[in-house]
Amino acid sequence: MTTPPFVDVIIPHLNDRDRLMLCLEDLAHQSYPRERYSITVVDNGSDQPIDDLVARFPGVQALYESERGCGSARNRGVQQTSGDILAFTDSDCRPERDWLTNGVRMLSGQAGQRVDIVGGEISLFAVDERNPTDAELFDKVFGFECRRYVERKHFAAGANIMVTRRTFNTIGPFLNGSQPEDLEWGRRATGLGFRIGYAPEVCVRHPARHTMLELRKKAERTSWHARNHMATQSWFRLRWGAYTLAMASPPLLKSMQVLRSPALRMRGQKARALRTLFSVRYFRVGVMVRYLFAAPPRSENEV
Repeated sequence: MTTPPFVDVIIPHLNDRDRLMLCLEDLAHQSYPRERYSITVVDNGSDQPIDDLVARFPGVQALYESERGCGSARNRGVQQTSGDILAFTDSDCRPERDWLTNGVRMLSGQAGQRVDIVGGEISLFAVDERNPTDAELFDKVFGFECRRYVERKHFAAGANIMVTRRTFNTIGPFLNGSQPEDLEWGRRATGLGFRIGYAPEVCVRHPARHTMLELRKKAERTSWHARNHMATQSWFRLRWGAYTLAMASPPLLKSMQVLRSPALRMRGQKARALRTLFSVRYFRVGVMVRYLFAAPPRSENEV
């Protein structure tokens, strides 16, 4: 039998010990041969050291990266490992048991299609599935649209990427900046001719945003990224104004997405998600109007 490729799982971490422990527990019980993968947690400046937590799990190492940003933490993990395949996830994710097995199969072409980068699915869950908040219902639909990211925006969400080390080295490291590091890296990869494939069977679970404040922070951050990208092009204010007007129109397509979503099953959930959709949408329009007339924050940490 062919020896399976060695996989390095790399997890950036910042002040998230409880969820990191759950993530490591799931990774300890993968269907992939345990001797053929290692786990590296890269702490990005947490208030409390993680050495004691990591020590509970054999085959897991802790590294430290002083430069803030998931991109820097992931790069540090890549530099300090040497496996054939890199598997990126986040400390708040819960990898499914076949996460590594299915990802390696897809990278090797055994799943029926040949890809260079795997963009897996990220499934959202509520703190209490019997009584989700309005924010959690909205996030179950729109939190991570992984298929759309891969097929229309040409990137994979950083919380669930698998790639061979050879391909990663050709593309280069993640870059922290005015754009999300996973978006920039994915577009750089596709610009070089590499193929990203969406893989629903390569799945991690992720907690949904629990409060409206969390949704609004995401809306501000998304607007900041979009503004920075558009500001690099000509006729910025005209283009940004047109984009703002388009966002101000009723979100009919997004509403249909809510109504058709299989993630919302219980009575009244779709109505609550629709109400939240309109609230978040027009909050974002207000942010975009502000960015049209005033300079936005200079860094993502200020958003």
